Amino acid sequence: MAGWERAAEGSLAAPVLHQVRAALEREARGSRLAAEYVVRSTADTFSIVLPQGRLVGGSRDTLLALSRVQYASSDGAPRLAGNFSTGGAGLPRITGRMEQRNGGDTMVTMAMSEYRAGDARLALPRLVVAQTGKGALGFSGMALASGPLPGGRAENLAIPLEGSRSPAGVLSLWRHCATVRFDALAYADLTLERRSLLLCPGPGGAIVRSDARGTRIAVGTPSLDLAGRLGETPIRIASGPVGFGQPGMFYAKALDIALGPDETASRFRLSDLKAEVGHDIAGTFAGTDMKLEAVPLDLLDASGEWRYADGKLTVGDGTFRLEDRAQVDRFQPLTARGATLTLADNIITANALMREPVSSREVVKVAVRHDLGTGRGHAGLAVDGIVFDNALQPDMLSRDLLGVVANASGTVRGAGKIDWTPDKVTSSGKFSTDWLDFAAAFGPVKGASGTVVFSDLVNFVTPPGQRLKIASINPGIEVTDGEILFQLQPNARLAVEGGHWPFLGGTLRLEPVNLNLGGAETRRYVLGIEGLDAAKFVQQMELANLSATGSFDGTLPLVFDENGGRIEGGLLTSRPPGGNVSYVGALTYKDLSPIANFAFDALKSLDYKEMKVAMDGALEGDIVTRVRFDGVRQGDGAKRNFITKRFANLPLRFNINVRAAFYQLITSFKSIYDPAYVKDPRTIGLLDATGRPVGQPETVPDPRIQPPVSEKQP
Repeated sequence: MAGWERAAEGSLAAPVLHQVRAALEREARGSRLAAEYVVRSTADTFSIVLPQGRLVGGSRDTLLALSRVQYASSDGAPRLAGNFSTGGAGLPRITGRMEQRNGGDTMVTMAMSEYRAGDARLALPRLVVAQTGKGALGFSGMALASGPLPGGRAENLAIPLEGSRSPAGVLSLWRHCATVRFDALAYADLTLERRSLLLCPGPGGAIVRSDARGTRIAVGTPSLDLAGRLGETPIRIASGPVGFGQPGMFYAKALDIALGPDETASRFRLSDLKAEVGHDIAGTFAGTDMKLEAVPLDLLDASGEWRYADGKLTVGDGTFRLEDRAQVDRFQPLTARGATLTLADNIITANALMREPVSSREVVKVAVRHDLGTGRGHAGLAVDGIVFDNALQPDMLSRDLLGVVANASGTVRGAGKIDWTPDKVTSSGKFSTDWLDFAAAFGPVKGASGTVVFSDLVNFVTPPGQRLKIASINPGIEVTDGEILFQLQPNARLAVEGGHWPFLGGTLRLEPVNLNLGGAETRRYVLGIEGLDAAKFVQQMELANLSATGSFDGTLPLVFDENGGRIEGGLLTSRPPGGNVSYVGALTYKDLSPIANFAFDALKSLDYKEMKVAMDGALEGDIVTRVRFDGVRQGDGAKRNFITKRFANLPLRFNINVRAAFYQLITSFKSIYDPAYVKDPRTIGLLDATGRPVGQPETVPDPRIQPPVSEKQP
């Protein structure tokens, strides 16, 4: 019995055996056996009958009582019958009956009252043992047990007992499916509440089989439906088929685990879990989804290796996909490989390097700590440097940026933190760039630099007053060395608080505007111009043979929608006292009429008191420009003749309407004095490859443009 006790170390059988062995050692001193018996023997039969017998221990307690016990042997087939009971201080109380059945089978029916040894309890409400005349042994019954198990404990564990031993010595236990019930079952930090399990044998035909080759275990269940606590955290476990073999493997299909209260549960779903069971438990997992309720991000399709030892679960070489749980994703999925995770003392810690899946570009390092008991945790985010180029663009990280930022080139770095409790999620971060180029709806941006502070990193929200310096921006005319102020608001709203740039001797300002980054909309911007220097404008546009003076103020309202960008109601007005416009070059075209040459020379230099430039039209199409000169007179350098002398003192107004694509207009103006700017008409769609004119679609005349027919009128 001492050997059995050592073998059962860590289970409830050990204290039971220890107490029985100690009681027998104590009672054996001074014990005595008294019985009456009758022996009959003939040439063919032998029998012994004990009407009664009693084994009394040293304490004078009855350890074993026998009544009407009979053993008979006839023709080599033994028969056994009678009643027995056990007792005594510290010993189990068992009652039983032995009887002989027709055919020579012997059946023993017994029951054991609950036996307590320390914190272990064991009872056999019913146990039947049968032996055939050929020596085969079988038994069935029920055991009720409470107490320690290897690595855990059981409370009111009800185990059906069923097995057989063949004449050859092969032991088979649980050859059919059996239902095990318990009030509580604990292993390490896991405690399961009142439940039942249907356990079925494996392909070998028995859950436990022992023979000359050793002892083997193969058990499975078609499904699990368990609930309890992991540490102090509620847990629910459901699954498809689960199997265990010893020696061999453990596997589980469609394993679904929920940790925490129902309303804030963290969920893990493993489609395929395998393990080798030895001193430690280790294996692989695949098709795993992990959803922490408090964290708005999900880990999906995870796989890797895992090990459980000394109460600690370790995951290594993990791969998974990280997705936003929001109905409309704020973030595009990221992937990780080589991730690690540990679960010990009810705390999850994990580390992963997240990558953009298409480019495999490193995006962010994540370090997570989550307390399953309290539902609290945090994630540290470290961005060493996201490189944007042809392989990776911002809209590949967030669809909210699609149509807002494109063709990005540069590096962004920073750090962030996400904290959560069962009630709320908070986050913050700070990200910087030294130089970032990108295309925006209002034109290409070069050299954006600065730091953006997020008060809610998960939802892309910042405090007011975020500031970025802009090396250059080009909404039609390039401006440099500017600055823009903005705030990112909830629900993907961008509040542009303003921007300003030095602009051709003056200032270009972007007026405050609110934009919806989360959906398609018509975007409207207003550019305010203060103190534009006409001379610098001419220089910027490389109009070498044109000179101008004067300062202008005004606004350029820009509208961007699905049809592109356009100017609506743009107006520039000169400041007093006006200025001058002069043409200082020679004419390229020599075939002008004498009257045209005469007029051109007379008007090469014009002084004006007021000039208004109104602009409307598509940035990539025709822009209608209306120029009005008031208080016009000849300036220095213009040739005077008898006509101009007659009108020198009259107040003149020039109204000029021009309809042309903006850049085409500038190019056409240059072509007057620079033949290099005259394009081949075939390249701009005026002539086909054979030199024939290409028909133009009919257009509705713009009423704001002087109709061509009027040019022939007086």
